Amino acid sequence: MAFDEWLDAEALLEQGARHQWREGYESTLEVAEVCHLDLATGRVVAVDPAYFNSFDDARPVVAEVPPGTYPILLSVVAWPSTEETDRPRRAVTAATLKISDNPVVKWAWVDERADGKVLGVGVDAGTACFYDASKREMLALLSEDEDRVDAALGEAGDAGFAAIPDASGGTAAVFISCGMGDGFYPIRIGRDASDRVAMVMVDLELLNHSTGRVGPASNRN
Repeated sequence: MAFDEWLDAEALLEQGARHQWREGYESTLEVAEVCHLDLATGRVVAVDPAYFNSFDDARPVVAEVPPGTYPILLSVVAWPSTEETDRPRRAVTAATLKISDNPVVKWAWVDERADGKVLGVGVDAGTACFYDASKREMLALLSEDEDRVDAALGEAGDAGFAAIPDASGGTAAVFISCGMGDGFYPIRIGRDASDRVAMVMVDLELLNHSTGRVGPASNRN
């Protein structure tokens, strides 16, 4: 599926929206604030936290926002229980860092370079994460503790997310379960009328595999 065929970002934030699936049943989209992320510098990074040395490598900053503490919203697809399918009842289709309450007037994919290549998160363990660039050293040390990493990955798999604390009691990173498992997930930036970043979203693709919204169709961005 080409990026211009994906659902618009607003569709991934539409509380209660219902979607049809090829198997013949409907899902409901649940959007909830699950935790907060501390951004000491405002330089937002996204990686697969299970990659070996993922926090040691020089990683691109996907967005720069004012330093602060911001909520993380999870968009979760929920299916009814059935005896005919082994599909999980709930899976994350997007995770969004909410920078402000200002309405988003424009969404865009993050471009890595002038060649237009879409920048996103390569995932090999079914989990992605957001963190502030200032936490790279602390998270690199954490990544050497396999038991703690495995515990955080397990928590994210069960709850959809895991908040990783820092020494000050804040949140150094948020691990996010990817609804489609391993793969490549692009970053979408929502800007307000003054062109300031209002939201940073990792699109986990799952909802794009539905056959469509039940009811009025959403516009595409």
